[in-house]
Amino acid sequence: MISKLAKGMACFFSDNKIIAAEDSEVYAYGIELLLSTIFNLVVAIIIALISNEFIPCFFNLTAFVTIRMYAGGYHADTHWGCMLTLVCVLSVFILSIKTISITTMSILSPILWILSAIILFRFAPVEHPNKPISEKKKMKLRKKSLISFFVWTIFCIIFYFFKSEICFYSVTGIFTLNCAMIAEKIRLHMKS
Repeated sequence: MISKLAKGMACFFSDNKIIAAEDSEVYAYGIELLLSTIFNLVVAIIIALISNEFIPCFFNLTAFVTIRMYAGGYHADTHWGCMLTLVCVLSVFILSIKTISITTMSILSPILWILSAIILFRFAPVEHPNKPISEKKKMKLRKKSLISFFVWTIFCIIFYFFKSEICFYSVTGIFTLNCAMIAEKIRLHMKS
């Protein structure tokens, strides 16, 4: 569905001389990624609003996305698979924050942070075979992912002492990213 819509939009742009015909495939791919991102964002917002957990979901997803864009991670084979993964992960997160006490969140936050630091330092960035990256680019992505992690670490330390649940929301987003990195590593290993 998303792919068809993206191709249709690229054809429309090409037919109306907005883009060159030979570039329409590249634009279709870019539009497809944009539409998929928008679709997933809308789904995440709907889930956050329905569950009445917008702020926790905001911190969780923001921490996840701001590091993942540099560190990489699991890629579903289809847009529906991506959306289903998002729904499952957000549902588990929402269920956890509704059932875990703030005291337990305070205990889990440093543990999840330590595990995340180990995984991120060990694996970032996760390279996808469809998008190989040079050693120079890899080092740049690694540096950016670690800087982003460091910024979130400072944020989490500050909130750990004043509003520990916000620290937990953010750390679980970072930990989810690290699980996605491991999942992608395993998936790629199984394919090879």
